[in-house]
Amino acid sequence: MGKEAQGPLAIAPGVWVFSSPGFARLLSTLISLGDEALLVDPPMFPAEAEAIQAFAWAQGLEITWLAITHAHGDHAYGMAHFPKALVIAQQEFWPFWGRTAPIEAEYFAHALPGFRPLPLRPPNVTFSRELAPALGRELVFRHAPGHSPDGLLVELPREGIWICGDTVPYLASGDREELLATLRGLLARWQGEAIVMGHDRVLRGEGARAAIEGNIRYLERLAEAVAAALAKGASRGEVLRIPLSEFGIS
Repeated sequence: MGKEAQGPLAIAPGVWVFSSPGFARLLSTLISLGDEALLVDPPMFPAEAEAIQAFAWAQGLEITWLAITHAHGDHAYGMAHFPKALVIAQQEFWPFWGRTAPIEAEYFAHALPGFRPLPLRPPNVTFSRELAPALGRELVFRHAPGHSPDGLLVELPREGIWICGDTVPYLASGDREELLATLRGLLARWQGEAIVMGHDRVLRGEGARAAIEGNIRYLERLAEAVAAALAKGASRGEVLRIPLSEFGIS
């Protein structure tokens, strides 16, 4: 199952983004660390993982590190294809995976009939709020909760790149208050950084700012719209049918 990962898109010297044709255009980011490399969110499917591995070898790189932006199957299952790599995750990753793994397995059994994920392993390196390891390149791992409690953002300060996982998606989901706080913090720090989303595309310039602002606006309007609808006696079904245009999303 799965085809070769599409790409790579070079977004900075030694930084490449691959798009998965197998599921929801998941984005995996390969980062050169000299002779070694870090892969953020390895793809779910063996053929896609093998294609990224082959590309890395062609650049003279060995993928020795993985970073998982959060414990959802599409972002985490791929670690099984790199069994020798050391895994970096936020400290809530493994506890959260213990709770969500059965839900993820059920979802993907329906979404991808025939897909059988391999078991995950605990991360080798975890952190609480921030981690800046000496890996041969300036990298900062930051806790970015909201979409999931273990949300992780990978920052390349010199290149002006944020690898955000599903923290900055097309449509926000998760814990509304936590995600709002995270997004507001990102907007306050944003100085033109490119954003690698968890799926679909890399955002640059004002497109990156607009994505953060749009998700903040949606989450703010969501609470207002739901409260107003309930005050008018709307049912749960009617609330769920509120059009996205009410939140400024086309």
